[in-house]
Amino acid sequence: MVTPTPRLGWEADRYEWLHARRQGLGASDVAALLGFSTYTTPWQVWAEKTNAARPPDEMSEAAALGTALEPWLVGQAAVLLDRPVMRTEHQLYAHAEHPWRLCSPDAEAGPDTLVEAKTAGLLSRRPAKGWDDDAVPLGYEFQARWAMHVMDRMKVEMVALVAGHGVLHRSLVRDLSIEADLVAQVSEWWQHHVVEGNEPPVGELDNAMLSLVYPKPDGTEVDLDDTDADRLWLAYLAARDQERTSKAVKEGAGAALKRLLGDHEHGLLAGRVAVAWGTRKGPIDYKRLVADLIATTDIDVPDPELYRGPSSRSLSVKEPK
Repeated sequence: MVTPTPRLGWEADRYEWLHARRQGLGASDVAALLGFSTYTTPWQVWAEKTNAARPPDEMSEAAALGTALEPWLVGQAAVLLDRPVMRTEHQLYAHAEHPWRLCSPDAEAGPDTLVEAKTAGLLSRRPAKGWDDDAVPLGYEFQARWAMHVMDRMKVEMVALVAGHGVLHRSLVRDLSIEADLVAQVSEWWQHHVVEGNEPPVGELDNAMLSLVYPKPDGTEVDLDDTDADRLWLAYLAARDQERTSKAVKEGAGAALKRLLGDHEHGLLAGRVAVAWGTRKGPIDYKRLVADLIATTDIDVPDPELYRGPSSRSLSVKEPK
């Protein structure tokens, strides 16, 4: 087994950890640059690593919930695995031969096994996807396989609190063939975008981050004649006009359908359900659930239904078959 290089101890604070992570790609970065992150885009990874634009250091609400639950989930792992689970000796590691390949394991269960604590879908109204039939969402799988690569470990035990599923346990065994493809893609991305400085395109999900990175204008002007701003300007105007028209038509049709349904839940066309105006459950207050959970020593998750808000009616229009 190759010993990974320690990069940061547990005495370091969050600022030092963030600074150290900017020197390479960690497991969550890998999932993001491959397009499998709900919160971070390839452009945001590039901007952070090249210092082209520094995202704010504050954790998102979802990340804060995950951080709060991590010690509890690590404790759950010890129960589920029936063996000691300890945090790693250091907070951040680098690959022994490629120092830009980074990893921050949550814990370990013996010399060959890493433990990852995950939370999924806790702020969503719907059950988290990708966990059925002992599966693991691809983004989390890529994170685990990157961690095995950096740490030279043979297995990851993943314990997750998943909305709609409860506490789940998944085992991932190292596969060198899959790992080689993953490392090749990530290495190519690192070389092209970070080393050579080629900026990835921004997309829809980057709007919120761009507003945080550039919060206030400086009052100056910039000439956009030598850019593709004219194409983007016209595309924006056309899409805005279409959006306004489409939204008005959709909302008007929706209101008319609700009037036709009245107290009824389902509307039929040619004997089939074409539209439903049913009851949608209220969201679960996972922040309150998590606060209650980490304040106790109970290993069982409280019934999420006790934390659910009031229900409301939701219109659902079916696709024709």
